[in-house]
Amino acid sequence: MTSASPLPLSRWPLLLLGSMAVSLCSCRTAKSVVEAVEVKPSSFLTHAKDLKEDRKRSPFISNWWTTDKKLLAAADRCRKIYVAPMVYDQVRPDPSLVAKVDHNSGWRKRQLPGMAKYTHDKFVEVFRKAKDPRYTVVVAPEADALTLELNLLEWGPNTYSGLIARQAVDFFTLNIGGEVMMRNTRGYMAIEGRVVEPRSHQPVFEFADKKYAQVVLIISFQDMRRKGQARFAAQQWASQLEKLLRAKPGEKVSDISPVLILNF
Repeated sequence: MTSASPLPLSRWPLLLLGSMAVSLCSCRTAKSVVEAVEVKPSSFLTHAKDLKEDRKRSPFISNWWTTDKKLLAAADRCRKIYVAPMVYDQVRPDPSLVAKVDHNSGWRKRQLPGMAKYTHDKFVEVFRKAKDPRYTVVVAPEADALTLELNLLEWGPNTYSGLIARQAVDFFTLNIGGEVMMRNTRGYMAIEGRVVEPRSHQPVFEFADKKYAQVVLIISFQDMRRKGQARFAAQQWASQLEKLLRAKPGEKVSDISPVLILNF
């Protein structure tokens, strides 16, 4: 009985590409393999303990919708939205080792106001420029305007030491090993938010989500900027929430793939 001969080394890259292509066919499959992200909401949210994942409806990791029909009806009549300034006073420490190599907590603390303002402004911009907008953005709370409140939970800026370490591993693993095995060296950001009905001052929707820098098969230009991942995440969150709030019953808002060919 003859034993099977080992595969030539030249065929391993092709097999790896094939397996990656299969995983990319399903965003959820890719997320379960590459991301496996969890986020712990804070007391900023009224229903933090009740948040759940609902990939059939929402792209966010954790969600809560009110079941109060009167509250839902009142919120549905609103056609304006006010985006409150993002708060960041309870942002969690960055525990990653690469953060201690590239910068200290003082540097990150000085950047937090600007990062919170950028995220707030991105939500305002996306809602204003929506192709089929449901809401008109107002600059102050109004009696007939929903209020979107946002909280910056976590922020781990991109680091050059992390990028160099991943690239070194990627050189031997077809630009994928470093990204998967060294996720803790990638930039990340987590936020939470709630949409509040104006008359009752009660939330109708709450969410929490966390994003790591995407796995990029060639090279990620965003990794070359310390705030690159966070700014990209802010854009995605704003776009996803705008779509979710105007989605029709049964309509799904999907998350982006955690694996890309190129990322600018």
